[in-house]
Amino acid sequence: MSSTVRMPPPDVWGVGRVAVGGEMIPWPVSHADVDDETDSHVATMRRLGVGEGDVVVICSLLSEAIHVFPLEQAANAVGARYSSTDATEFDAFRTAAMVSQVSPVAVIGVNRDVVTGLRGAGRDLREVFGPVKVVVAADEDAREALEGAGLAPRRWLKLGPVSGFECAERDGVHVDGSRVRVMTTEDGGLLVTTTVPRLTPCVDLATGLHGEVIERPCACGSTDPRIRMVPAPG
Repeated sequence: MSSTVRMPPPDVWGVGRVAVGGEMIPWPVSHADVDDETDSHVATMRRLGVGEGDVVVICSLLSEAIHVFPLEQAANAVGARYSSTDATEFDAFRTAAMVSQVSPVAVIGVNRDVVTGLRGAGRDLREVFGPVKVVVAADEDAREALEGAGLAPRRWLKLGPVSGFECAERDGVHVDGSRVRVMTTEDGGLLVTTTVPRLTPCVDLATGLHGEVIERPCACGSTDPRIRMVPAPG
C-alpha cells in the first residue's frame, strides 16, 4: 500500500514590492511573516473601529499583497468581513458601488488613482465616502483631496515590508513598537528595522520617506511610536 508524502510548505509565502530609497524592489515574505503582521494588525482593526459583524472595503493592488493580506486576515480575526476593490482609476466606480452596497465602517487604501477615477466619473468624494465612518488614504494626494472634500481621512503608511495607521486623533501614524523600530537620518529620512525574525532581513532600511518619530503616548492611549510625515528637504 502506498502512502502520500506531504511536503512541507515552501518558506516563501509570496513576493511583494517594497519602496527602498525611492525605488520599488521585490520583497519575499514567509508564512510566519504574514501571520506576524496579521497579529499586529488586529490592533489596527480595533483602532479603526472595526469589530464583530462589520464590513471593511480594502482598495489595493496585487503588488501590495504582503501589506494587504494581513489586513484581510486581521479583519476576519476581529469577526469582521472584508471586500476588495482595485486601487486604480478604472475600478474606482466599483469602490463607490461597494460603499453603497455593503455599508462598510471603514474603507482602507483610497489613493490618487481612485480619486482621479471618481472625479472622472463625476462623483463627489464627500457624497461617496461621507457615509463611511473611517476612510483611510494610501498617499498624500488622496489625503489632501479627501480633506478638501470636507472629510477627515486617516493615513495608511507603508514602511518597507510593514505598515502603520493613524488613529482617530490623526496625529501621526502608529507603528507596532514591539515589532518595528523607526529611526531618522539627519535630514529626517525614515529608516525601518524589523525587530522580530523575518524571511528577508530589514535593518535600517531607507524608506525614501521623511518624517519625525514621536515617542510620547498618543491621546488615544497607545504607547506605540508614531510618525508625522514631513516633506522631503529641497
